[in-house]
Amino acid sequence: MHGPSFATPAVTPAPAHQRPLPPRPGGVGKPGAKSDEGNGLRFLTYLRLHWLMILFCGTLIGAAGAYVAWLLLASKFESYALLQVSSVPATVANQNNPNQVRTDFVTYLKTTSALIKSEFVLNAALRDIKDVPTIKAQKDPIKYLDEELVVIWQDGSEVIRITFKSHEPADAKQIVDAVQKAFMSEVVMKDVKEKQQFLKTVEDSQLEMRKILLLKSEKPLIAKGPNPGDPKMVTAGGIPDAMAPNPLPPLAPAGGAVPAVALPGALDLVHRIDPRILVNKVATLQSEVERLPVTINDGKRRLALLQQKMDAVKTAPISQGTLDAVEKDQDIIVQILTYKQAKRDYDFRARASGNPNVPAIVDLKLAVDAHDVKLNKLRKEKAEIIESGRRIGEAQKIANEMEDLIRSLQRYQEQLETSKVLLAKSEKQLTELPLPTEKGSGLLQASAKEPAPYRPEESDLDSTDGIYRRLVQQYYLTQMELNSPTRVRVLQTASAPTQKDKKKQVIGTVFAALMGFAVMALGVIGFETASKRVSGLGDVKTATPMPVVGVIPCQPLVLNAKDPTKYASANEAIDKLRTYVAQSWLARGASTIAVTSPLSEEGKAFTAFGLASSLAQSGYKTLVVDFDLRDPQLHDLAGLPNQAGVCELLRGETDLRSTLQYLPSGLHLLPAGKWSDEARKAATGERLESLMQKLKGPYDCVVLHGHALLTAAEAVEVARRCEVVLVCACYRETTTPLLKRAAERVATMEIPHSGIVYIGATEREALC
Repeated sequence: MHGPSFATPAVTPAPAHQRPLPPRPGGVGKPGAKSDEGNGLRFLTYLRLHWLMILFCGTLIGAAGAYVAWLLLASKFESYALLQVSSVPATVANQNNPNQVRTDFVTYLKTTSALIKSEFVLNAALRDIKDVPTIKAQKDPIKYLDEELVVIWQDGSEVIRITFKSHEPADAKQIVDAVQKAFMSEVVMKDVKEKQQFLKTVEDSQLEMRKILLLKSEKPLIAKGPNPGDPKMVTAGGIPDAMAPNPLPPLAPAGGAVPAVALPGALDLVHRIDPRILVNKVATLQSEVERLPVTINDGKRRLALLQQKMDAVKTAPISQGTLDAVEKDQDIIVQILTYKQAKRDYDFRARASGNPNVPAIVDLKLAVDAHDVKLNKLRKEKAEIIESGRRIGEAQKIANEMEDLIRSLQRYQEQLETSKVLLAKSEKQLTELPLPTEKGSGLLQASAKEPAPYRPEESDLDSTDGIYRRLVQQYYLTQMELNSPTRVRVLQTASAPTQKDKKKQVIGTVFAALMGFAVMALGVIGFETASKRVSGLGDVKTATPMPVVGVIPCQPLVLNAKDPTKYASANEAIDKLRTYVAQSWLARGASTIAVTSPLSEEGKAFTAFGLASSLAQSGYKTLVVDFDLRDPQLHDLAGLPNQAGVCELLRGETDLRSTLQYLPSGLHLLPAGKWSDEARKAATGERLESLMQKLKGPYDCVVLHGHALLTAAEAVEVARRCEVVLVCACYRETTTPLLKRAAERVATMEIPHSGIVYIGATEREALC
């Protein structure tokens, strides 16, 4: 078969490679056929159509998003300091209920953590860091520190961790140091100063009570002690030696600090006056000696478990996550591609030669093996690098925990040894105290005597003396507490800032980059969904119940391309359309065929001229009429000028014979002529009917290239006077709503025969 000829003014027919080139092939479909593509996969078609735009614009948007995400999610530098809070205060004071102290440790730990972030501590810290850039940039530094400063501790641990993160490493370290220093100054040392002030108050009260005792006594007595001649050892007169109060301790220095001096004689006297103090001390030390070994053993078991974890980290196999990360490494991907290329070359050459022992084939085999060995070696190296980083991180956490635990065990061991020594001394002192029945047992002996007759002056003196004893006792207990280490102490100042959470920044940046492509893809899908352009034969079939009678590969815009294969495919599709029209409609008596489309520029002129040329070449006496009076195109396809034609016939300015033009292929052409408003008015009613009758007379088939069906009124007038109407739908030009509307308009005109011609199909669609 020969397809339509798009002739130039030359006399001979145009060769096949210069004849019209329609779009991709198609076939005849049944009315109302469903789409070949599922609605769920239609978005893949949209992405395929616009992949280049998505790639280019998505790269720009993704790069901008990745840059912004990298800045906003930049991992901060972290610095931390450590404070140690003793579970039991290291003091012999307030020993009446030592278990109560351990019970309230959690409460004390929470209170300490809250005080670290208290407003007065943060205000004190701001005095040292007010010029730090990170602080100066904040409108409310107190609120900023309260939100960003993190104070944490673990259950069963005595360590409090003060952490701060900042983009500036130097600022993070200064802020942590300032907060730690402010807490020690405003909370810990303030408590020490308050105890020193209390000690001074007790000392002043002792002096007052001593004066009262001297005034109430008849004569001063020299206290029995290691140095009776020392005037500082004078006690109240008239008081028995065994009942004598403690000698007045030396005054505190002017600075308020209490010297940690040993007063064995005074302590011995305190124990003799009230042995319960020594008994409570022995009980407390005994409890510590019993508790600390259990705590140490528990710590050793935990240390052994941590060591097992450390060994497990060292000997653990490479994780699947590491192997997956290795496969995504750029160097590995390149090496895999190299290996696969070498393997394909070897397989191809080996099959082609048929003899695998040829030296060239053997060399290729050795090259493939070398690439395989290099790939495995590179995988192993990459895996070891990634896995070592992961293991170092896990091992560092375990090592830090082990270090804290070892430090605690050492402290517990020191406390145990100290408690044992103190317990031995205290037990020795307790055994050396006189029994109640011994002579000279002092207060105990006096209490066993017969009650003396009541004397007001002696009762007053005894009461005053009792108060003095309690003051002396309180003085020494407070002094011991001051000489003991504070319950909270600095374990580590601010560490060197380290940058963590890099993974979050990288993931956020990659996600932002991918979002650029996702945004463009969603935009394309949204645009295509809204526009509903025809993207395949399935869209045409689902848009209207009209049958698809022709599928033409290649679009009209590529008619000038120098590709004989495309021209041949297009001409073959036109011939298939001509065969269908001739057998289905012309054989049944139809003689006029109108070719239209929903809108202009959708391939109707190309289809009309091609169909008419094919009919003429197959033996039909055919006339093709350009009824698109406003935008005529057939004369350009035929390579002829647009002289007198349909417009002149409608206006009655000429006759049919003088307007016809004859093409070398045997096709007769009636051009559109010169458009005017009179021609538009005449394209209806009797004049149009008369013209149509004249056109049908001498021809077997008349093909009319009409106006766009939805834009011009005369298009309907022309179409309803034809026996066959072909509606053209062009790939990526026609929209399915307008195609459906055009098909409905054709259906309302009750035309005997109609069908859809799809232009721009794929090679596969043209085979149906």
